[in-house]
Amino acid sequence: MNRTKLIVITLLLILCFVHINYSQCSGQPNTLPIYTDEPKLMNTTKNGKLYQTYAEDPPLNIIHVYGSPYDMGYAHGLLLRNQIKELMPQVMQHIYDQVDQYINFLPDYIRKLIEEYGVEAALMLTYELTRSYTPQYFYDEIKGISDGSGVDYNTMLAIHMFPELIQAACSMVGAWGEATNNITKNGPLYQLRALDWDTDGPFQKYPLFLVYHPDQGHTFGILTWAGFLGTVTGISSIPMGVSEKVWIEYPGKQSRSGYPFHFLLRDILQFDNTTDDVINRVQSAHRTCSIWIGVGNPIDNFKVFQYAYEYFRVYDDRNYPEYSGHPRYKNVVYVDKHVQPSHNPCLGSLIENSYGSINALTLFQNYASLGETGDMHIAVYDFEKMLVYVSNAGIYDKQKGAVPAYKRRFTRLDLNKLFNEKQ
Repeated sequence: MNRTKLIVITLLLILCFVHINYSQCSGQPNTLPIYTDEPKLMNTTKNGKLYQTYAEDPPLNIIHVYGSPYDMGYAHGLLLRNQIKELMPQVMQHIYDQVDQYINFLPDYIRKLIEEYGVEAALMLTYELTRSYTPQYFYDEIKGISDGSGVDYNTMLAIHMFPELIQAACSMVGAWGEATNNITKNGPLYQLRALDWDTDGPFQKYPLFLVYHPDQGHTFGILTWAGFLGTVTGISSIPMGVSEKVWIEYPGKQSRSGYPFHFLLRDILQFDNTTDDVINRVQSAHRTCSIWIGVGNPIDNFKVFQYAYEYFRVYDDRNYPEYSGHPRYKNVVYVDKHVQPSHNPCLGSLIENSYGSINALTLFQNYASLGETGDMHIAVYDFEKMLVYVSNAGIYDKQKGAVPAYKRRFTRLDLNKLFNEKQ
């Protein structure tokens, strides 16, 4: 590449960030180059393949699993056996160490149970309260992971109850149509899912993009961690993308008896074809804790659900509340990481400045990084090109902390290739 061309490209890249006014935001743009190398095959087993990409340390594991729930779990456990055996005891210890910061959000009877018998008792109570509402195939897969990895089944079961016991703050954005194409009204859909959660634990040591090729349902992928099958971030081959955020300010009744939300989100990816399918599933589910769910697909674009034990509402770009710090934009729905209704002006100002030209890169190079959201992990779904851009937090250091995902290099994954990987 000649010097003149290099200078021109550099100036254009700079201008991409200069035109955005981010004075109302606390962060800085993420200008790190996107990692686009093909994943490297590391290992294979019956019903599974392990790949890795290495944008930054630690590498991102990519696993393909095939077959029945037990078969998929067993392949997962076997391929990441050493990582899971190291990670699970550290996760349990971390849960014990950090429970104090969550305990005020828990019902009185669970707080008393933790105080008297410990966190593991609360996790197993959560299992008992949700067991009759949870399909057997989740327990079959957990058993497969346990058998493949050699980690005790009850330990695996307890850890899978942790998301239902506590939830996380997050941001989500869906943009399409006029918001993503200032020439026509037919701009493609892009979706941001930024997970703001505890980064001083062991989870991010073994990040995982887990691709399911099940006997029943759709092929789909979730961004998770070694040994964990619940879904907080993911996209299916339909395609259907999901996001999630805790709804702390919900004033109504809650229940711990029902369907764990991270299992329900996975069912959406595996079985649902349309947003109406999702609405029917969520409306009829025995809901538990209060969360926000973001669901995107190219037919129905992006909608946000308020989801709680006694409450369910669907929002789109026409009916989402408008208030100070949260203006309404055509073909955009967004929820920032703050307690709702949020009057923080950052995300709204970014949308205003880039409206008409929002794309996948805008969502993580500007929105996530300038808004400092997505400290644990981030996924951006490009539904038109079937690409996903992902980043994970760095490994926690007692002196330095952990570098948040929004400040780290993103990896681009080709979903068509992933979903069509042969066994």
